[in-house]
Amino acid sequence: MFSHGHVAMRRLLIGMAAYFILASSTILLTSNGRSHATVWPADAIILALLLGSSTRTWPSLLFAGYLANFLANVVTRGWSDGLVFYGIINMSQAWLAATLIRKMGAHENLLEDAKSTLRFIGFAGVLAPAMGAAAGSLVSLINFGESFGPSFFRWFASNSLGLLVVTPFAMALFDGNYLAEFKAKSFAERMVSLGLLAIHGATCALIFTETTLPLLFLPMSTLLALSFRCGRAGAMAGVVVVALFGGIAAFRGTGPIALTHDEALTQALVFQCYLAVILCTALPLTATVAARAQALVLLAQRDEAIRLIMDSSSNAVLGFDSSGTCRWAAGQLEDYLDLRPDQLRNLKLEDLAPHLNADLQAVLGSPPANLRDVKHVEFVPAGRPMLTLEASVGRWEQAGAWGFVVTIRDISMRKLREAAISRMAETDDLTGVLNRKGFKARINEAFTSGKRPLTLALIDVDHFKSVNDNFGHSVGDVFLQEVAVRLQAHSDSPQIVGRLGGDEFAILFEVGIAEARKACEAMVAAIGARPVVNERGIRLNASISCGIAELDPSMSRGQLFEAADSALYAVKRSGRNGVGEAGGLRAIS
Repeated sequence: MFSHGHVAMRRLLIGMAAYFILASSTILLTSNGRSHATVWPADAIILALLLGSSTRTWPSLLFAGYLANFLANVVTRGWSDGLVFYGIINMSQAWLAATLIRKMGAHENLLEDAKSTLRFIGFAGVLAPAMGAAAGSLVSLINFGESFGPSFFRWFASNSLGLLVVTPFAMALFDGNYLAEFKAKSFAERMVSLGLLAIHGATCALIFTETTLPLLFLPMSTLLALSFRCGRAGAMAGVVVVALFGGIAAFRGTGPIALTHDEALTQALVFQCYLAVILCTALPLTATVAARAQALVLLAQRDEAIRLIMDSSSNAVLGFDSSGTCRWAAGQLEDYLDLRPDQLRNLKLEDLAPHLNADLQAVLGSPPANLRDVKHVEFVPAGRPMLTLEASVGRWEQAGAWGFVVTIRDISMRKLREAAISRMAETDDLTGVLNRKGFKARINEAFTSGKRPLTLALIDVDHFKSVNDNFGHSVGDVFLQEVAVRLQAHSDSPQIVGRLGGDEFAILFEVGIAEARKACEAMVAAIGARPVVNERGIRLNASISCGIAELDPSMSRGQLFEAADSALYAVKRSGRNGVGEAGGLRAIS
């Protein structure tokens, strides 16, 4: 394993060798030895290394680049005093571009988005090359007698194109991104990528050796295919291929560039403009493709996160479009609707009808009209009577389209808790029957529902006050508990039993007065048949008085209570321990 120092030294040596090879090749292939090269990619090697390294290593990288530049110029141009300045100028522009890009925080990913791309173009494609062109052209004027104006433009264009074309490509090579992306692909994807790159290379080789037809548009089509299929890495590799073949052809005077003009300088300028067009197309495209790829990755991560959340959640979610077609579904749908999420997708509401409660169907048939409204409905799913579900229906709108989202949650436990709390609030703590509030609520429900017949019985325990006075309230409590048990146990008729307070009880029968009277007589007999309290040597017998009245269609609730109460007091006046009804009286001996 290499230490950090070994890795830094290896990068430095690789960068120096690459710079020397690129600089020498470029001078030999695209320059006459006196003029500037058509494309100057060598500085991009140093810029890529600077952007990918700590600023502590910059002096050594810049010195290595200077040595490589000096050697390449000496080997290819021959010795002259001015050559010592070229390396200084080239390294200065690489340093300036790296410094500006780093200060703006755009060095980690040059083409990540449109903003980063524009910064890269401005610093590496305009400011730094312009500075280098001014100084380099002055040296060429003094050293070789080259005219300053054309020399400035040629230096600026060649260095600008070289930095823009090669820097992202070189960074991906040095950072291992190309290798990592290649390894991450499947075998088929690798073959497709290599195939597209080979087709693009063959197209460029063919176009730039063809001197009869101006087919400069063809590399653009293969470059676009490479960009969309292989992303940013493929696009930059494709631009490098265009620059390589086009630069050689421009210098040799072959290919479609040679058809534009007889002068070599003009041909070089035409190629530089052509490469600039290619680059201006590729850079925004790569930024767009990269942004789209990043968005797809984030979308996939979000979808996976949502899937995991829904899989571990007790909720279920369905998304419908405006036509009522289910477009996506997730969560515990099989437990609720007896359908898996994949079975629900692309089904219409009418297809889902057998699996939906009628109330839910009604809500889904008329979803909310605006985004702020949410409709709620509780329902019991078909075939699952133990479940109580709640569906919330909300509207969504996007890009002119609309639909609605249904969230289904299991509220069975909540309903059970609510029922338990309601029972506690309506239950008498001592006897376990309904309290006054609970009994009146049942009376109201019976009146509202229209149930008929209904008979009300009002009951008093005879002489209960003497039990409390003689034996204490604890015995009195046991006394009332046993009375309540016998009131509930000795009737076959549907009934609702409540304690209105003290020793007063009430029973609502869902039968006529004749059947209710039989039930009450059985209760009176059962309570008097044996002692109610038989503990600690205490034996207490009990008796009750009961007044009953049947609901007449013309009666109000208050009138029904008054009729039963009148019958009860008639029983008490006649000696207690009996049943009386509105209009009649019968005592139990």
